[in-house]
Amino acid sequence: MDPTTYTSTEALSAPDLPPPPDPSADAGAVPSGLSTPQDIPDLLNGDVWDIDQLHPATALRMLIRSVQALANVSGDIPPTPPVTRPTTPKDIEADKENRTGNHATPITPSSGLSSPCQNMLIGSPEAHHSEPIPDIGTGAEDVDIQRLAIARKFFLKRPPSQTLEEYLSRLGKFCAGSTAVYLAAGVYIHRLCVEEGVVPATGRTIHRLTLASIRIAMKSLEDNQWRHERYAGVGGVSPKQLSALEMSLCFLLDFDLHVTKEILCQRTFALQQAAQQASVVRRRLPSTFQPKLPAQNRTNA
Repeated sequence: MDPTTYTSTEALSAPDLPPPPDPSADAGAVPSGLSTPQDIPDLLNGDVWDIDQLHPATALRMLIRSVQALANVSGDIPPTPPVTRPTTPKDIEADKENRTGNHATPITPSSGLSSPCQNMLIGSPEAHHSEPIPDIGTGAEDVDIQRLAIARKFFLKRPPSQTLEEYLSRLGKFCAGSTAVYLAAGVYIHRLCVEEGVVPATGRTIHRLTLASIRIAMKSLEDNQWRHERYAGVGGVSPKQLSALEMSLCFLLDFDLHVTKEILCQRTFALQQAAQQASVVRRRLPSTFQPKLPAQNRTNA
């Protein structure tokens, strides 16, 4: 039709508008057969179960209970003494001190965090930043000695005042992770604490170990992660200490961070089984019994 034939009334009239969108009435908005996930019990009955039905809060709770059960029966296991080399020139050590600076535990509060989070402190690390590291290459120490020296990074001088539940609940509140992240962290901890025994689960190690495990799991599985400074502040460590913990964990795991649904199911169940066995052993011991190994000095020239 020729536009010039429109009357003034036809030109001014507007077409009827469609009704406002109603997403709930759109059958195509939600795929058929997809329902709201129902959380599963904390205690697994086997190594075959549906990860998609597990809520992140439940996964975190499972991690806390399992790791704490291991620590309850381990007692206070001292770390391997640092490698000492009396022949190291003093000027080299002094130069290292000047280059590395002071790595004390004080935290710079992160912006946007509430005061309880800003005041989080988990104590001073056992390992000093200037202590010698294991040699690599010709004349290097045995691999087991190297791994034990790296494991010192996870020890604190004394157990922190916050329980593991308080610590990780705070971490989950301010730097929340997904279900897979918490399960993968448990896989890493099961490997280091149960399968290989390179890092004992004690009151002096579980805070820093879970902090690093969750962080590495986030980086391995998630596209988006919390800022390094924020995560360190919530975790009660300095950004440099967090970096050292991450690198130490990766070395101890031989950078084998890959997990699948099957691995998450199997290792999560295995971690729970180890925790249950530890709880049984602990119940059989007198309430006054405190397992503790004597510290032994070791000198490597």
